[in-house]
Amino acid sequence: MTTRILIPVLTGLLLGLPACSTENMAVRMASPLVEGQVRSIHEEPDVELADRAIPAGIKMLEGLLVSDPDNSEILVPLAEGLCNYAFSFVEDDDPARASRLYLRGRRHAARALEVAGGPAGYTDLGMEAFKTASAGVPQAAMPALYWVGRCWAGWLMLNLDDLEALAAISKLEIAMTRVLEWNENYDYAGPHLFFGAFYGSRPKLLGGDPERSKTHFDQALSLTGGRFLMTQMLYAKLYAVRVQDKKLFEKLLNEVEQAPADALPERRLANEVAKVKARALLEDADVYF
Repeated sequence: MTTRILIPVLTGLLLGLPACSTENMAVRMASPLVEGQVRSIHEEPDVELADRAIPAGIKMLEGLLVSDPDNSEILVPLAEGLCNYAFSFVEDDDPARASRLYLRGRRHAARALEVAGGPAGYTDLGMEAFKTASAGVPQAAMPALYWVGRCWAGWLMLNLDDLEALAAISKLEIAMTRVLEWNENYDYAGPHLFFGAFYGSRPKLLGGDPERSKTHFDQALSLTGGRFLMTQMLYAKLYAVRVQDKKLFEKLLNEVEQAPADALPERRLANEVAKVKARALLEDADVYF
C-alpha cells in the first residue's frame, strides 16, 4: 500500500477512536497496513522507484513510532528498512551518510531487543557484560538481535579504520552466532550471508578468514537454492576478490545477471539491486584483479 493511501487510513483510525483510547492503540490497529507496505517494497521490481519511495516509508514509520515508541512491529521493520536502504542505495556513493543510517537502524533494533526482553544498552556493554547479556537474550527477540547485528555490521564495514569498529568485531560475532544457532534460514539464510561477509570483508590481520567465509556463502546458496541473488553478489565481491579468484568472481556475477526476474518474487527488489551491483562489479573487474 502506498504512503498516499496509508496516511488517510491511519488518520481515519485515529479520529474514529473514542476519547479514552490511546494513540498507541491506533498505531497497533494499523500494523497490518505497515506489513503490507513492507511487503510491497520487497516485491518492487523498479529499483529507481524504490530508491525514491523508501525514505518516505521510513519517515512514516518513525512518525508512528512517536505515538508508540515500544512497538516492535514498527521498530524491527524500521531497522530493516534503514539497513537495507543504506546498503542498496547509499553506501556506494556516500559512505558517511550510510554509516549514519546504519547506526540509526541499529538504535531502533536495540530498542526492539530491549522491548522483547533483551538487555538495555546492549551495544554499549563491556565485553564480559556483553557475553552474559547475549547468552540471556530470549529466542523471541531473534529478529531484533539479527537487525542489531546487520545494521552494526554495515556500519563496521565502512569504518574499519575506527577503533570503535575494531572493538565491535568480537561483539558482532557473539551476537550473530546466537541468531545462527537459533535459525540459519532466517531472512533467506541471512546469518550465513552475514558470516560470509563478516569473514570475507576483512584481511586476516583484522580477523578475516576466507575459508570460513566460503563455507558460509556456500551454505547460504544451498539453503536458498541460489534464488536470493545478494548471496552470489556478495560472494563474488567479498570472497572471490579476497582470494583473487577471477573465474569464480565472473561465474557468480554472471549467474546474477542471467537469473530470471521472478527467481524470488517476494524479494524482487533485493534481486534487482543485486543485478545492478553485479553489473557494476563486472565492469570494474580490472580494478579488483
